[in-house]
Amino acid sequence: RVRTRRRRARHTGRHSRSARLPAFALLAVGAVALLQVGAGGHDLIHRIGPLTDLAAQRATATVVGQVSSEPRASASRFGAETVILTLDVHEVAGRAGDRAAYAPVTVRGGTELLQVRWWSTIQVTGRLSLPPEPGPQVADLRATGPPVLVAEPNLVARGAEVLRAALRDSVSGLPADARGLLPGLVIGDTSAVPGDLDQAMRATGMTHLTAVSGSNVAVVVGLGFALCAFVGMPRRLRPLVALAVLAGFVVLARPDPSVIRAAVMGAIGLLGISRSQRAAGLPVLGSAILAALVWDPWLSRSFGFVLSTLATLGLLLFAGPWGEAIARRLPRRLRLLGPAVAVPLAAQMMCGPVIVLLSGSVSLVGVVANLLAAPLVPVATIGGVACAGI
Repeated sequence: RVRTRRRRARHTGRHSRSARLPAFALLAVGAVALLQVGAGGHDLIHRIGPLTDLAAQRATATVVGQVSSEPRASASRFGAETVILTLDVHEVAGRAGDRAAYAPVTVRGGTELLQVRWWSTIQVTGRLSLPPEPGPQVADLRATGPPVLVAEPNLVARGAEVLRAALRDSVSGLPADARGLLPGLVIGDTSAVPGDLDQAMRATGMTHLTAVSGSNVAVVVGLGFALCAFVGMPRRLRPLVALAVLAGFVVLARPDPSVIRAAVMGAIGLLGISRSQRAAGLPVLGSAILAALVWDPWLSRSFGFVLSTLATLGLLLFAGPWGEAIARRLPRRLRLLGPAVAVPLAAQMMCGPVIVLLSGSVSLVGVVANLLAAPLVPVATIGGVACAGI
């Protein structure tokens, strides 16, 4: 009888697996088809208007659009300083008159572009050209004059700038390294990071600390949940408060694509650390990846997207079990360090192959440095957000 039951169990298992194969194949085909439709629609929308044709002709045009990235300065090969920003163009004035457009353009110009505020609407005149490499931007524009302000940033963008300025002012009395590093740790603002510190972080593989990542989001949302529990808020209301905290942090760090990606991945990573929601993490991660690639197909070529996805996968698979295993081997007063050690370790292990591909080497010093810095990042993030809000 026992053998008969075992045979039936094996037969039932094989039958259930074979019955699932068509469903899995159909799901995979549907996902690929959805990605193809998303990529085609994305390309079609960006080709609306004359931007591509004008860029191919290297024509001079006037564009109007919204500033979607912080202006950043870089030294050109001739020694002059060039300022670069991304402009989401919605109107083009060229040889054929004014026409609508819906595409991002890279604008390059002089230091007058540094005065442009994020999320403001400006008008720029310059010579268009095709981008040197394929990417989300459909054209490059070399500005031939100063930008003209068309509309100020909205209330949310102005509020975010006030908070960011408050954070910079709160650390103005610190030494140069700390004054530049803290805004980078909290909101990804690396404008004040000294050159020697930047080189040292590159040498030790710690540049990811100054980019808004899923770990920053997880810390902020985790703080929201902790405050809810501390004040005794009902459980059904806690996700809403955590969502509001997450939205506020995204506004503070500015809703660039990388920040939105980090917000999504960090929220999913919390599912992996939660014992009750761990099983739901992988399906949610898969759905989030699919939705992100449909929204922006160019993320498939972004190493940042790959690293965020792998780090989140590491949190889902290993952070919870490893944190519990490490905590059991620590004294009772130090058991809270278990998850703090497991989270960076799991993320580092999953991201290791891609980091080797990018750098061509593995830095043992970088692994140790990241492990030592990881427990301090949540403290810096929470303190920085508090300073911005005071």
